[in-house]
Amino acid sequence: MNWADIIQALGVIILGYFSYHQYTKNKMTDYKLEKWKAEDIELNKRRSDNAMLVYGELWDLLYDIKADRVYIVQPHPLGHEEMLTIYFEVKRRWATSMRDKIQRKKISEVAKFASDLVKNVFMYITNIEEQVKDRYAQSIFASCGTSHAIVKRLSNQQHDWVGSIVCEFTDDMTISEDDAKHRLHTIATNIQYILPEIRERKE
Repeated sequence: MNWADIIQALGVIILGYFSYHQYTKNKMTDYKLEKWKAEDIELNKRRSDNAMLVYGELWDLLYDIKADRVYIVQPHPLGHEEMLTIYFEVKRRWATSMRDKIQRKKISEVAKFASDLVKNVFMYITNIEEQVKDRYAQSIFASCGTSHAIVKRLSNQQHDWVGSIVCEFTDDMTISEDDAKHRLHTIATNIQYILPEIRERKE
């Protein structure tokens, strides 16, 4: 066998090796893509199931305490919170939507109110002007006809703030502070660990 034949044979062997290596790599990539796709489908299903559970709890709360509007305001992105958004909201037919007013709202624009949401486990607000110190938050409440509100902090397993349940009334509240505290503690326990995060939109 001459050198030309030897070089050609070696070339065939090397080409075969790299072809096999690339084939294996492609198969592994395909496997990973399929796995990620399946995981994403499962995650979306869990998010959908959890979302339905959260909505169910909010509807029950709305009618139990005779509120006009109940929603969850959530900070995002979690870990370095910059904005507030309302995704979950239920309300009476005649009530104005608060969800339309709070979408990707910069926390810096409602810094005092956001600070109160973080620090206070429970707020029973009977006088918006006196108890809500943030002027911007006051104006949002006023524009929606809110006269009274109940707010309950939601935490994850690390006790970090992941959102707040807000119940609003356009007239007097008929539920006492103690009863409200007990009712919202129960619903918070039911949903705070399954509350889906706000997903950031891709710009």
